[in-house]
Amino acid sequence: MKALILTSNSLRHRYFACTIARRFNVPTALVEEKKNYYSLQLDQSLLVRSHFEKIAAAEKYWFAHTVDTTFPEIRQVGDINMSDLVTWAVRQGFDVLCLFGTSILSRNWLDAFPGKIINLHLGLSPFYRGSATLFWPFVNRELEYLGTTIHLATSKVDAGEILARIYSDLRAGDAYYDITSRLIRESIDQFPQVVFDYLEGRIRPTRQEDFASRVYRKADFTQVALQQALDYIGEGLPEGELGQIEIRRKCLY
Repeated sequence: MKALILTSNSLRHRYFACTIARRFNVPTALVEEKKNYYSLQLDQSLLVRSHFEKIAAAEKYWFAHTVDTTFPEIRQVGDINMSDLVTWAVRQGFDVLCLFGTSILSRNWLDAFPGKIINLHLGLSPFYRGSATLFWPFVNRELEYLGTTIHLATSKVDAGEILARIYSDLRAGDAYYDITSRLIRESIDQFPQVVFDYLEGRIRPTRQEDFASRVYRKADFTQVALQQALDYIGEGLPEGELGQIEIRRKCLY
């Protein structure tokens, strides 16, 4: 099957592209440069700067050595929603579009590829939507909601029909950065099989439950929130917390 990758330019996104390319015919990846959304917070806080430095170090540890030569041709784009990109993609005859980490797609993409754009959302929909949705469960001490969602892209952000959910593999003593990086990597590893099974008719999309969502914006991320998250996890996830999280996770649906 012929796939087009729509992604960004961090190590995790490169790993995503390599992983998809190992399973599908991927002649091209459209790569949109990742924007620095938290420049104000970085300027104002040493704690925030340290946090993002640790994220970068964890991403290098978890993803750099796993990127291999199975990589499609890269086409750098300033804006993923440029109309000529959609026109070009339609002409290529792609069976599926694999989406991870770009700006919100325009209606042009959605109309051109109905039911064929599959997104990896780093958050457990419908519970957590918006920005930094792997971060806020730590702030709220709700790690039962720590997970990712593979779903069909729709005009409503992170609200499309669900193909799969992946829950975090929590381990005692793990720090925030290992917990989230492991979850992202495991989600990417599972993504190609989920897409393949959907295209083959073995997975039927499921409408998202009508639960109240926690929706966060980039402006919600502050030093105070970061300190709350780090206070909860401390030097590592306490072993006694694992059982309670698992009990609460079983009660989600």
